[in-house]
Amino acid sequence: MKSNSRKIWEKPWDYAEGFIVAAGIAIAGFLLQFSLGTIIPSEFGFPINILIGALFIVGLLCCHFFFKNTHIIKWLSSIRATIPSLVVLLVIVIILGLTPQFSAYEHDAHLPNNLFKKLGWYQMVNSWAFILLSFYMLAILGFSTLRMTTKPNSWRSIGFYLNHLGLFIAYFAGIIGSADMQRLTMNVKEGQVEWRASDLLGEVHELPIAIELDTFKIEEYLPKLVVIDTHTGKILPEGRPDSYMYEGDGKTTNLAGYDVEVLEYMPSVAVIQDSTSSNVVPFYMDGASVALRVRVTSPTMTTPVEGWVSNGSYMFPYQVLYINEDVSVAMPIQEVKKYTSHVKVFTEGGKQTETTIEVNKPFTTGDWIIYQYSYDDAMGKYSKISVFELVRDPWLKVVYTGIFMLLAGSLFLFVVGPKKQKK
Repeated sequence: MKSNSRKIWEKPWDYAEGFIVAAGIAIAGFLLQFSLGTIIPSEFGFPINILIGALFIVGLLCCHFFFKNTHIIKWLSSIRATIPSLVVLLVIVIILGLTPQFSAYEHDAHLPNNLFKKLGWYQMVNSWAFILLSFYMLAILGFSTLRMTTKPNSWRSIGFYLNHLGLFIAYFAGIIGSADMQRLTMNVKEGQVEWRASDLLGEVHELPIAIELDTFKIEEYLPKLVVIDTHTGKILPEGRPDSYMYEGDGKTTNLAGYDVEVLEYMPSVAVIQDSTSSNVVPFYMDGASVALRVRVTSPTMTTPVEGWVSNGSYMFPYQVLYINEDVSVAMPIQEVKKYTSHVKVFTEGGKQTETTIEVNKPFTTGDWIIYQYSYDDAMGKYSKISVFELVRDPWLKVVYTGIFMLLAGSLFLFVVGPKKQKK
């Protein structure tokens, strides 16, 4: 009597073989990672990535046209290979989401030194396992799309082709094009023109665009008051620290059991000679700090404490108001609300553009996107230096083309709806 149980690798292949193949590719990737280290994208930039992409496409087409009737190609274009590969890739993505990620250019000394580092878990996007699985997924997607060309098709297949081909183009361009992406930072001083920028390795590049910084401005939120432990500097109460943002003179709030009343606000102060006196020096130049005069009372205090509190600046020290030997009223560094750069952008072609660049409001010129990145932290709101991040991704338009095709295919299938069965 014959057994109906199916053996592994017995044709036709099923989901079990799919998981074995996908897991085997991942394990091979981890072994390559262990021995060769992380893939550095810039080492596979133009024209190497073009060559790799062309060989992959040609190999895909040759396998389809010459071996499309073989068992392996049929299996690779089936759902029995697709689902296992998606599951294994999802596991890789979950690892990526649960572990801290570092740039491929990050120095090894900055990464945790353990087994996960050697397996590439801290640089997963540039690991051998992720790249090999991605190409495996692309092969399955390509064979699935090509397989439909050999079947009798109707106009309803347009949605299928747009979906699959769009996803293939976006995924393929994202992998191949990542090697050509440039991400640089540029420091520009007010009144100066800069055309040089540095990459993550510190290497300086001369760019086909230049930036002149006219003015750099920082807007801050109103000052806050906190009560701190004078010995440790921790905000009280520990675990659930209280804070109060200035809302106007005469306002009273309770911080860590103390009633704090704001008596006076001075936005431009140089030096507070004595926090318990009214002797303050107004100052309306760069380096001025913010000061608040407050009165502190509580049921445990016999007399109120009154004086000035300041958060200081790069030029002048901060000032706290001592309630007693253990507790003080302090003003933290003001939080930045917005910082803006008014610039002129020049191109090699002679084009000049005046624009404003803010966080989440970048400026695009040619293939370059200019983001507001940072400023001189030591100078704070008086910074005369603006730091920009310049990103160039020549494959981005190809990725967008694939995404639009994918959306168009989804919309087409939604409008057309499922094919009605005849009775």
